[in-house]
Amino acid sequence: MMYPRLKLARNLLTDDGVIFISIDDNEVSNLRKICDEIFGEVNLITILSIKTGGPGGFKSKANKPVKVKESILIYAISPA
Repeated sequence: MMYPRLKLARNLLTDDGVIFISIDDNEVSNLRKICDEIFGEVNLITILSIKTGGPGGFKSKANKPVKVKESILIYAISPA
């Protein structure tokens, strides 16, 4: 589902364009594989890790884990 959208996004960017993609930490490895194929592994600028929640643990009412980290992948269209 993400592949065709990212492919279209790559075609819409200019030659000196960059793309920032935010995703949950659980799916960052899958997204990186897709982006490496579309944008090229050499065009990965960096992966930022952002702390989004508190110290972790579980939400008291829902008894679900608290999301603590989010990742942002940054790719360029052309290598720098």
